[in-house]
Amino acid sequence: MEFFPGGGGRGRRMGSSYLEEESIGTKLPVMRLLGYLKPYKWQAILSLFFSFAIIATNLAPPRIIGNIIDKATGREQLGFLHAMAALLVLVYFLGALLEGLKSFVIGKLGQKIIHDLRIDTYSSLQRLNLSYYDNSQTGAMMSRVTNDVNEVERIIVEGTDTLLVAVITLLGIMFILFRMNPRLGLIASIPIPILALISYQIINRAHKIFRQVRREFGDMNALLQDNISGIREIKSFAQEEYEEKRFENKSNSYFMTNIRAIRLRSSFFPLVILFTSMGTALVLLFGGRFRILSGTGHPTAGEIVSFLFYLNLFYNPVRQLNMFSHMMQHARASCERIFEIMDIEPEIKDAGDAIDLPEPIRGEVSFKDVYFSYKKGEVVLKGVTFNARPGETIALVGHTGAGKSTIASLIPRFYEADSGSITIDGIDVRKLRLRNLCSKIGIVAQEPFLFNGTIFDNIAYGKRDATMEEVIKVARDANAHQFISRLPGGYEHEVGERGIKLSVGEKQRLAIARALLKDPPILILDEATSSVDVQTEALIQQALERLISSRTSFIIAHRLSTIRKADRILVINEGTVAEEGSHEELLANGTIYRRLYQIQWQQASPETA
Repeated sequence: MEFFPGGGGRGRRMGSSYLEEESIGTKLPVMRLLGYLKPYKWQAILSLFFSFAIIATNLAPPRIIGNIIDKATGREQLGFLHAMAALLVLVYFLGALLEGLKSFVIGKLGQKIIHDLRIDTYSSLQRLNLSYYDNSQTGAMMSRVTNDVNEVERIIVEGTDTLLVAVITLLGIMFILFRMNPRLGLIASIPIPILALISYQIINRAHKIFRQVRREFGDMNALLQDNISGIREIKSFAQEEYEEKRFENKSNSYFMTNIRAIRLRSSFFPLVILFTSMGTALVLLFGGRFRILSGTGHPTAGEIVSFLFYLNLFYNPVRQLNMFSHMMQHARASCERIFEIMDIEPEIKDAGDAIDLPEPIRGEVSFKDVYFSYKKGEVVLKGVTFNARPGETIALVGHTGAGKSTIASLIPRFYEADSGSITIDGIDVRKLRLRNLCSKIGIVAQEPFLFNGTIFDNIAYGKRDATMEEVIKVARDANAHQFISRLPGGYEHEVGERGIKLSVGEKQRLAIARALLKDPPILILDEATSSVDVQTEALIQQALERLISSRTSFIIAHRLSTIRKADRILVINEGTVAEEGSHEELLANGTIYRRLYQIQWQQASPETA
């Protein structure tokens, strides 16, 4: 299929990839992500309330336990012991209840944000031009919408809560520790600067690794998607071992990069445990010395125990902050990949004063001195000029790569001309709203794409409110009703992925029915009968004659026998309109067309020539 230019060795539309190594407008991607909290601020406030309440319940038990140790020393204190034990159980129960409520609230909040982010990412993909898709792998794009968005979910659901609770707990415990015993509080803080320095260095190294992890995961996904789509070709050429090796290499590269990330994390966490344990040992050492040498019994045993409990709580947020840092690097890399998609400005978009095509649409299409190149310096069209009158059928013929499909793809603005003008009913297509422009153009490709769904859904794709009667009518006109009626389920028959359960001719007739239902004033046919047998071609030709009736039609053809009835034939050669006329005129006066026709006549039987 030649309709979507940019493949076949033609090169890229841009001089460089859309997605560069560095992010586009995403210096603070996670901060930008927090903007998605705005519509759900009350849920966020509720989760904050639960977090503060949980912190309070977490900070109460050490003080209660210290009081029990210091004061419950005799029979006369049994009542106090029972009361403190009951209070301790109540605090633990309340903390557990609050944890459950908060988990539900923040989990639901995270899912809402992820849903919005996934929809925005998908919408961004929908508005991008075809030139972006020419240079991108399907699997890599899928990875951004699914895996990268899921990775971001961790930083929202787990990360935000971890950060908030850790910071507030840390500040609260530091206040309590210094209030209880300033000297011990200072000693307990000794490992903090060392941990902060180590964390800073680790974060700088980790971000590059995690960005590479996400990129390589996308590459692996792209290869997997490509192989699944091309499984028939893989088997027909007996290339299973070759493809297994390719996937193994991609997977191995992803594996090795992950190992680098794991090695970095594995070397860091023991250091965190070591320095936090040193803090506990220092408190025990100096706390014991102060108690023994002071001669006053201060700090008391209960105070030291409370202090150690708080110290355990104190270092736990430190560990949580380092876990958050690890999650942040994963999420940051994923955020950058997501926002790269959102930040791409489409090359082709509606002008500020764009209009709709005035009704009724006549369908006159004119090219005037149009130049176009997919890649700078490699001109594909060179001053193309012609005029298609309303209702006229124009055939585009020529050697492969001459520019036929490029001309057709410029009409719906799939690509933008470098210079010159393309008008419909006298209005430059650059002044028209893209959606309105495309709604007035029907396309039947050489290999029509069918969505995984029913036959009815595929025919009605261009008119979602179509009735069964309307669908059956256009199916009859497209010579498709007979074979549809023989299928299990008829119009509710599932066609499979890309229409795999149907033959090429059947898919072609469904595409014609879809175009008939859309009823566009302008039609583009890209080699609609090139891949079918003679009998099926006859059925398709009958359907096409009904389809092009009273419409301005452009037929891209290699098989010249299919375009004899065209009103005019444009012979495209090296990006220019080299010859123009009817079939008879070009046979009599043309050079390139006559040579093409003679070659095909020699290769075909008299009936098909």
